[in-house]
Amino acid sequence: MQWIDEKDLVTWAKRTDARALLIDMVADLIRATIPDTNRYRFRFPGGDVGQIRGWDGDLETVEAVGFVPAGKSKWEFGAGAGAAKASRDYEKRTEKTAPEIMTENAFVLVNLEAWDTPREMLTKWEDERKAEGKWREVKYIDAVTLIHWLDSHPAVAAKYARDVLGNAPKEGALSTDEYWEEFSNQFTPRLSEKVVIGDRQKAADELITKLLGPAGTILIGAETAEDVVAFAVAAIRSSEPEKRVLLESRTLIVRTESAARELSRKSGLAFIATKGAEPLAGVLSVSCPTLSAATGALARKYQPLERPSASSMAEGFMLMGLDLDQGYELAQRCGRSLTILKRLIPNGAPVQPEWISQAVALKSAFLAGGWSSNVQMDCDLLKELGGFNSYTDLDSVLMPMLAMSDRPIDKVAEIWQTRAPVDAFYFYGQQVTDADLNRLRDAIVKVFSYVALPPARNEKFSLNYTAPAGYSNWLRDGLALTLVIIASMHGVAGLHINGKTPQQYVDEVVAALPDWGRSHHSIIRLGDQAALFAEAAPNPFLTALESILEGSLDELVEIFGKEDGSIFGPSSTHIHFLWALETIAWDPKYLNRAALVLAKLAEIDPEPDSNFANRPINSLRAILLSWSPNTYAPQERRIACLDAILSISPEVGWQLLLKLLPRLHDSSSRTHHPKIRDLAPKVTEEITFGLVWDFEAAIVNRALVLAGNDEERIKMLIGSFGAFRAESRALVLAQVDKYLDSYQTDQGCKVWYALQEEAARHNYFSDSEWAMKPEERASIDGVVERHRPADPMVKDRQAFDDWLPYIGKYQPEGGAFMDLDEMRKGVLERVLLRDGVEGILRLARMVKHPTLIGPALRHTSISMEQMIELLHGTFNHGALKELAFNISAVGAERFGDKWKEAFAERVLAHIQDGPSKVRLMLGWPQDEATWSLVDSLGSQIHEMYWKQINFLPIHGTLEQLLYAIEQLRQHNRDIDVFGLVHLRLKDLSTDLIQALLINGVSQVEEAAKRMGTMLSYYLSQALTELRKRSDVQELDIARIEYAYLPVIRFEEQPLSIIGLMTRAPDLFVDVLSHVFRGKNTALAEVVTDEMKARAQASYGLLNAFKTVPGLNGVEVDSGILAEWVSQARRIAAAKDLTEICDFQIGKLLAHAPSDTNKTFWPPSVVCKVIEDIASSDLESGFSIECHNKRGVYSKSLNEGGEQERYLAEQYQQWADNTYLYPRTSVMLANIADSWLRQAADEDIRAEQGKMKW
Repeated sequence: MQWIDEKDLVTWAKRTDARALLIDMVADLIRATIPDTNRYRFRFPGGDVGQIRGWDGDLETVEAVGFVPAGKSKWEFGAGAGAAKASRDYEKRTEKTAPEIMTENAFVLVNLEAWDTPREMLTKWEDERKAEGKWREVKYIDAVTLIHWLDSHPAVAAKYARDVLGNAPKEGALSTDEYWEEFSNQFTPRLSEKVVIGDRQKAADELITKLLGPAGTILIGAETAEDVVAFAVAAIRSSEPEKRVLLESRTLIVRTESAARELSRKSGLAFIATKGAEPLAGVLSVSCPTLSAATGALARKYQPLERPSASSMAEGFMLMGLDLDQGYELAQRCGRSLTILKRLIPNGAPVQPEWISQAVALKSAFLAGGWSSNVQMDCDLLKELGGFNSYTDLDSVLMPMLAMSDRPIDKVAEIWQTRAPVDAFYFYGQQVTDADLNRLRDAIVKVFSYVALPPARNEKFSLNYTAPAGYSNWLRDGLALTLVIIASMHGVAGLHINGKTPQQYVDEVVAALPDWGRSHHSIIRLGDQAALFAEAAPNPFLTALESILEGSLDELVEIFGKEDGSIFGPSSTHIHFLWALETIAWDPKYLNRAALVLAKLAEIDPEPDSNFANRPINSLRAILLSWSPNTYAPQERRIACLDAILSISPEVGWQLLLKLLPRLHDSSSRTHHPKIRDLAPKVTEEITFGLVWDFEAAIVNRALVLAGNDEERIKMLIGSFGAFRAESRALVLAQVDKYLDSYQTDQGCKVWYALQEEAARHNYFSDSEWAMKPEERASIDGVVERHRPADPMVKDRQAFDDWLPYIGKYQPEGGAFMDLDEMRKGVLERVLLRDGVEGILRLARMVKHPTLIGPALRHTSISMEQMIELLHGTFNHGALKELAFNISAVGAERFGDKWKEAFAERVLAHIQDGPSKVRLMLGWPQDEATWSLVDSLGSQIHEMYWKQINFLPIHGTLEQLLYAIEQLRQHNRDIDVFGLVHLRLKDLSTDLIQALLINGVSQVEEAAKRMGTMLSYYLSQALTELRKRSDVQELDIARIEYAYLPVIRFEEQPLSIIGLMTRAPDLFVDVLSHVFRGKNTALAEVVTDEMKARAQASYGLLNAFKTVPGLNGVEVDSGILAEWVSQARRIAAAKDLTEICDFQIGKLLAHAPSDTNKTFWPPSVVCKVIEDIASSDLESGFSIECHNKRGVYSKSLNEGGEQERYLAEQYQQWADNTYLYPRTSVMLANIADSWLRQAADEDIRAEQGKMKW
């Protein structure tokens, strides 16, 4: 699309400011050509400074692109074409430029006029200058070259065609300036960008990033396409100066199909496709980022463009000359809709929609909002809502609407939905009569009181009985949204209701629902629409819940019950209650009531700490959170709300305070927000640091009051106060100090230990940014030391209270870390020296992790006598059982046989039960001495020992290893050996490995409970070891694989049985016969468990069999494949399995690789088999497997059938190329058709998904 031609540049050259403007234009062309990341230096002083001394342009780029040279370059601009003028300019600049500058720079001369020296060609002139060798490169850009450059960047061309030449832009595309000039002047006064952006700056920034990004489609959902285009242009005009200049030079608003087709060949631009260009947005996006609007039924594919708040629009109106009150009132009147605003402050007569004359006939469709024509109950209700004789009468009104360019309603398959319900209400609202409203009330009551009835006693029984379908969610969504629109937008449309306000009407409709306020089932029946009802009628909604909560709460707890059935896991009805209350809480007027209802729900919540984040207590936190409140109530009211909760429900209030305490790394999510109502105040409260600090101080103060002298609560505050501000920490510390004055014990109370641990943590990480300042740490250390117990064990225990105790100071990367073993050894040595064995026992009873003491003992000088005494000391303390195990293990390791002898003589007599005896020997080294002692204690101990031991003597002799393995085998633990033998597997004989695997088949179920997913790994390792050996038959390995197939089928190692089946068709048929019976074979009278297990394994093997017989690399031997298929069919026929055999062969052939030198698939070898056999069963198996082998796939939200269309295209191409094999070609074409049908289904499913709010 050529917006500037040579004649235009001739006109341009006559201007006095031609040269300065030319500098500006070339600068814009360079910006559009070279990304800013590839430009190191950029100086082109055009405009008013275009005549200053120095170079007209100075540039440095990474690489050469288009007409811009790589590296450094100097630019000179002028008018007056020809060799003489060019030579004068060249010589003038060359004489005044230092040689070293010329050597590293290219010299570019730019002229507005075309080269007009016929006797000396431009290229020849350039070559002669380059040959002089003075400049690194010489380029001359004349009018002809400039036109080519401008054609490549029409956004720049459009800008200068209008601003410099005064030419009207060509039809079909506008620059951003041109669009804004046209759009903003449709309003009086002229619209400000701030009105359009409002409080959507984050969305604007994200859009700017995408427009500056790589080529691709950008879709934004909105009620009208104009909303998206206006928002995008306003975002560009409001962006940072550098980004604005860049995007304005690249961006075009494309309006017509012809313009889109011509621009589709361009690159380096950004497009906003609208009107006639929308269908080609995908074509434009191939080479450039392309924005288009998803409106109506398509509006929900991506994050929708939320309407700006009234308060943010009011700020924009102030820039237009209105005061704050006028702007806020105007924003409220237009419902924050640009479409309606254009009709409220038009600059000229507003254009009415094409369907306005049919508004009366369309009222019932608008009021319903959406429905499914496949649901009879929906159709009957639409008929009643509109007062039609039949649904067909409404259908005849609606169908012509679909042909309109600005149709008010969308249809995707059987689903109908109002395209822009708020904007539509502006046109039909004042025509809604009392009769319409009465019918709407009856419709809502009928729909939201419907409960599917159970089957009648005389109804025929069926195991597959399902309740009859009720009203569709499309209708339920639409009706609920209509209530919200009536309640919140009635002023926009001039809706009048006799004797009441629209809000009163909505409240009465909600209150008319059956059992409203008497049973929670009335709210449960609202389902996904509960939040919309709460938005429409917050007062009756809260009144109902308050009334229900005053009654018996036993039934209300049912709402927290989990319901299975969702692919994302179980769901719960209470979520709808929470979303409704979160929606209401945005309104400051209802904040307290909503919060108190949530607090009462939190009281009866059976799982407040559930992994499901949607809990009443979490909703309260999100609503009141200091730095990100989810309510428009100011901070003063949020604190008052918190006090109200503390007053009526102190326990819930305490839990809420804990969740509101400051955290170092905090996060929060936005709660459910009203869809239509704008509850933002005229002037919103700005969240400042001061406000956040004040709120957090208020939280801490209240937490201290509730904590009082409660030990556990004070501990919780200590655990959190590292994130507090210093003033709040001081208050907590003072209360802790006072508490310790009264409640400290000789060995230290829990509060003291909590404070000591927090102090140690901050001292350990004292160099971290989050650590307290030295003076604060000193204050805390002072309290810790002032109340430190006199018992020296208090200090000793710190080494064993945590796996990684905060002792010393953290060393950053490269520093020397404390040796914990050495440190713990020192503590134990000190305790032993000071207090003896009893000291160790006392320490073990005090510390949090007594199991850390046992391993540390091995490094100490403790004697065997002391170890025996220590072991005896653990017997009277059940909590020290694990320590006893460690002591016994360390004793056996350090003192060997002497320990075992002493253990037998001095310990065993004090242990009565067998399991405890066995437990103390499980950590001993596995050797003859250990086994001898175990055997001497009787068969019961022997059996318990070998059933519980969890390691093998892998560092012992082969004889020891084999003995231990044999003992495991005798106790039915063959399969466990593979998890314990590790690197010694190679030392086991082939016969032993096979025997372990064969016997282990019956142990799989129990082994899986112990080993989990590692079982398949251990088995695969064993099978891999077998496959390496030459003294085992492939058939034997295959049998073992077959037995373990359910466990190992997902391992990467190739199975021997698969390779065997490719060479032995009789084995294939044999496996087939384990799953399927012959066509005319009678059912077995008895199906044993063994038969079931064999059938399951065989079925798994058939599904794993994907290697085509005769395959060698990527080629298939035709003779081998044909012979294998022939024999398999012959053997199968003898067993009456012909049809299922053909079907399975077809599935197998679907995994054949492609011919490397052919343009089709399957390879010709397979095609010949298909043609020769001519079996419909084989072709059916092939076709089904072509779908199944797609496997697991992923799609983006509402993606549609693009993937399936690609597959259909691929199969159709193969069908076209296999014309030499007619049956194969037809089969492939049928597969392509099935993919197309699936693609159509996916498209419908996606479009319907986009219609949902």
